[in-house]
Amino acid sequence: MTVQFRPDMAPLRSPVLIITAGGLEHGGGIGRMIGYLTDEWHRDLAAPAFEVMDPRGPGPYWMWPRRFLATLWRIHRRARECPLAYIHVAGRASTWRKLLLTAYCRLRHMPVVLHLHDNDYERFCRTLPAPFLALVRWMFQTADHTIVLGEAAKRTITGLLGVPADRVSILANAVPAPAPAPAKAPAPVEILFLGQLSRRKGVHDLIEALDQPNMRDVQWHATIAGGGPHQETFEQQLAETAVADRVTMLGWVDRATTVSLLNRADILVLPSYAEGMAMSILEGLAHGLCVVCTPVGAHAEVIEHGRSGLLVEPGAVSQLSEALAQTVADGELRARLSVGAAERFRAGFDVATYPARLAPIMSMARHRRRDDRDRVELTAER
Repeated sequence: MTVQFRPDMAPLRSPVLIITAGGLEHGGGIGRMIGYLTDEWHRDLAAPAFEVMDPRGPGPYWMWPRRFLATLWRIHRRARECPLAYIHVAGRASTWRKLLLTAYCRLRHMPVVLHLHDNDYERFCRTLPAPFLALVRWMFQTADHTIVLGEAAKRTITGLLGVPADRVSILANAVPAPAPAPAKAPAPVEILFLGQLSRRKGVHDLIEALDQPNMRDVQWHATIAGGGPHQETFEQQLAETAVADRVTMLGWVDRATTVSLLNRADILVLPSYAEGMAMSILEGLAHGLCVVCTPVGAHAEVIEHGRSGLLVEPGAVSQLSEALAQTVADGELRARLSVGAAERFRAGFDVATYPARLAPIMSMARHRRRDDRDRVELTAER
């Protein structure tokens, strides 16, 4: 859906409650996206007042009920200001926490915008028994608006969950434009992976692809940056290859280290089996890297094969290895894809324009909720 901003939908200045598991520090890619958004809002005097609320916390699962109740109390204390609840949703436990929060916000007549980030929400929904699926349908149908990352997620919300199309908007993730980077020193081509170390992210396929004969014949170094419970498994897999001395596994890295790695890299690779819209792909575009990834989630809506990156099928190790070997060996191809990546980033993924794209959605939600309240009050008077 293309959001049309009308003069009668000027932004209302009620506050925004940003509700997301993990907050800014422990929310993974969603936390990074919200951090980028709030950074922009901090710089804009016309931006709404906002508060970030974490209903889960970084600790063990048995701790989250206390954090959840604390979040509910904070919403209760702010409810008289009629804030907009901007609720970020994924599958599994995230859905059930957000269902309860949505229900409470609606009880208090607060406008609600849901923002879906799950890598395959349709699959999650189809595993649910009918009564539970009905609850999920209610949550999305009662929200004033839903934001999704791409066309596949929009089909899930409008088709499987029955939300009217005019209440669903596609809003791509965004990242900041990087500061000018120092010139790269002559060195082997640098391949970079950023993300949680898991089979869903295709780390096992990447290690296998790097160990193929065609990759051994070209000069490169790879950095695999990311943490997760399976890190030792992948370190063991790497140790059994012939290219272990050409790969550095860093574990989890902070934002400053991430920027440093992006500045040094030539190729950004992400051979995932499932994604919503990976932040690392957008960061690769922003830094003008040659991007090699799989067309999962909204990636095929972001990467134009052969122009702003290369797409390979999930699990196709030989195809991944060939794409990496080709981009390592062919400097002209890397340069062309680098230019295309930078152009693609500027066309729609710069976070500087994100607040302006989000504002009409929030305004529609606020006006829809205000109109609904007016209708209820008018009916009561009659």
